[in-house]
Amino acid sequence: MRRHISFFLLLACVCTQALADEPPADAFPLRSHNPFLQIFGLPAFRTHELIAPGGVDLALGYDVANDADDADRLSEVLIIDAETQTLNLSLRRRFGERFELGIDVPYVRHSGGYLDSVIYNFHNAIGLSNSQRDGPDDQFRLLFEREGETLLDVATPVSGIGDVQLTGALKLGSLTLRGGIKAPTGDAAKLTGSGAMDLSLGVHGGGTMTFLDRDLAFSGFVGVLALGDGDVMPGLQRSTVPYGGAALRWHATPRFALSTQLYVQGPYFDTNLDELGGSPIQLAFGGDYVFPRQRLLLRIAIAEDIAAGAAPDFALHISIRRYGN
Repeated sequence: MRRHISFFLLLACVCTQALADEPPADAFPLRSHNPFLQIFGLPAFRTHELIAPGGVDLALGYDVANDADDADRLSEVLIIDAETQTLNLSLRRRFGERFELGIDVPYVRHSGGYLDSVIYNFHNAIGLSNSQRDGPDDQFRLLFEREGETLLDVATPVSGIGDVQLTGALKLGSLTLRGGIKAPTGDAAKLTGSGAMDLSLGVHGGGTMTFLDRDLAFSGFVGVLALGDGDVMPGLQRSTVPYGGAALRWHATPRFALSTQLYVQGPYFDTNLDELGGSPIQLAFGGDYVFPRQRLLLRIAIAEDIAAGAAPDFALHISIRRYGN
């Protein structure tokens, strides 16, 4: 994992050019990191704002999501005891006043991880249930059986390049159309990819108001994800998944902002188990800090599933973003 981190950092340094004065307003680029669902082409959480005119925006993000679920109902058996770490290199460029193109290249690792005890204590501290966390810490297993047939079983840690996404945005007055194409560059057997091409299209809008004499930006979007015929439990996979989200971002100081955002998706699989076939609902909180001389934006956020189901129990996002033209 360390040599892959070094590679991404080197690539980020090589790609970075001269930069603009202020970063564009944006949300935390979160996705669902349930190990069964992160293989699909759900777009990263974005607002209606494009990056600066003529600008190049480069970000290196690290996401870790921890999940512990097991279910045995109506002839279906599911075990999710895993931690998914994703290192993602994102590059976006704006062309003219209305158009933006981008690419996301992820590296994904599924393992037992290191956060089980931290999350157990965190849930106890805030009064959340740990009913699925009674076993040994930092174990790993991904299993799904239906009517006695094993459809997926990953018992040892795996890693590799994930599915690359190409993205585009078109500004239409106060609204923005955002679309994406996910290519099958990952490995379905390792759950680093789905084995198929997915397409997404969403409509984004928002605005700004004043709160405590500071800017409060709000945004929201709705969209649909069209899934290709993948290799992960293809008989249960749905063809389309609706998604939507909303975000608030308050500029507490000229350099520091606080954000909260909600991301909701429809079911990906037709199954009796909410832990796999339910609708992921994830609530995130965090902040970002601007280093204006270096033209860097440091972002940290945590996310929790607010309804027991297909979203991970806990997720952490850390990214460093460089912006410019």
